[in-house]
Amino acid sequence: MKIINLLLFLMAFSAFGQSNTTAQIKSISIEACSCISEIKADDTAKNDAIKNCISKSLTEIERSDKEKSLKNVDSESASFKKIQSYVIENCDALKNLLLTENQQFKHATSSNVLAQLAYDDGMDYMGEQDYENAILKFKKATDIDPDFAFAWDNLGVSYRITNQHDQAIKAYKRSLDINPSGRLPLLNIAVAYNLNKDYKQSIKYYKKFISNYDEDPEGYYGLGLILYTNDKQEQGLDNLIHAYTIYTAQNSPYGSDAAKKIGYMYNDLKNQNKLEIFNKVATKYNLSIKSN
Repeated sequence: MKIINLLLFLMAFSAFGQSNTTAQIKSISIEACSCISEIKADDTAKNDAIKNCISKSLTEIERSDKEKSLKNVDSESASFKKIQSYVIENCDALKNLLLTENQQFKHATSSNVLAQLAYDDGMDYMGEQDYENAILKFKKATDIDPDFAFAWDNLGVSYRITNQHDQAIKAYKRSLDINPSGRLPLLNIAVAYNLNKDYKQSIKYYKKFISNYDEDPEGYYGLGLILYTNDKQEQGLDNLIHAYTIYTAQNSPYGSDAAKKIGYMYNDLKNQNKLEIFNKVATKYNLSIKSN
């Protein structure tokens, strides 16, 4: 039986966080994020590359005479997990990797030179976090070439980042008209509906995402959180543990984040005297909690 040491996992995070290492954590994470920004979306070993960036950054800090407190850089160490958690929450480059399609889809580029140039300008503005101008350029690209799916996708991303969720949803829908199984718009439209608190539509699109990408943990992760917080605790936990098992199999850095969420659910159900729900789902996946 595989053991998920969730309680100790959370305690390790807490203990590490209570030491005077805030500046150190930030410094390491900035280095790791810079390394992650160099990873290509088409890299088939993205997860390993991300972990290597974190380990490399930890190792470089450890070589300093001033930073002798971090001694283990393997993916099971408390220090690695703390940095990984910080990077997941704060590194835009990592988030962009998650929400970026590869270039194999036929609507990833435009045959219209003017549309492609406008799109490229939009991507440059996105890189500079100038979303107002990015929106103008992506709109121009879609005006010139209405079938330019990637332009619609990134127009939606720019709208979502600037909290224009209704406009983001419209852009994602246009992309899905072009390619109904597009990974990026299916995932992002579910996120946008969730931000709009339209949980019914968000659940609908997460399920569509899962039906098209049943080996991608992101659908199960997002669906699990929504279901759990909308009084469907067993279904939510089921989806989240399923996401965790896939993250782990893929050696994904998001596995630790999923484990942390499962730990929160465990404690929540324990406080409600509903641990039978947790035990039922955990047994289904042949998982158990090891406490100290």
